[in-house]
Amino acid sequence: MKKILILPDLALATHWMNRPVTREELIGKPLLIHFWSVSCHKCKQALPVIQAIRDRYAGTLNTVAIHLPLSESDRDINEVARICAMYGISEPLLIDNTRQIAGAFDNRYVPAYYLFDSWGNLAEYHLGERGALRIQGAADRLLTSF
Repeated sequence: MKKILILPDLALATHWMNRPVTREELIGKPLLIHFWSVSCHKCKQALPVIQAIRDRYAGTLNTVAIHLPLSESDRDINEVARICAMYGISEPLLIDNTRQIAGAFDNRYVPAYYLFDSWGNLAEYHLGERGALRIQGAADRLLTSF
């Protein structure tokens, strides 16, 4: 199933870590957005794949992480910061404690991966534990065609 989606406004984040970015700033390069949560074991297992994509295409691909809480304890900003440092999440990180960004994406899941083209149109998305590997293949296809 393919969603019809244009990159939503990211200003709905409740908090930012690393550095803030705007939708306008991200348009012009392909973009990978990954939803994750501190309490999601599968999300943490997939982070090395996402970081490899981020590092392989540095300068060519924008990457943004969105933390989507699964429980009330996941809303702890200090815990999100600690896990970010532990797992080397250096890309801009939006914290979606009100779930408004997830709503704009029509997303209720973690891990979830959204790959947008340079114009902000959804190229492909994948969910679940194998989603990181699938989005890696999609990123390779999209970025080697540049």
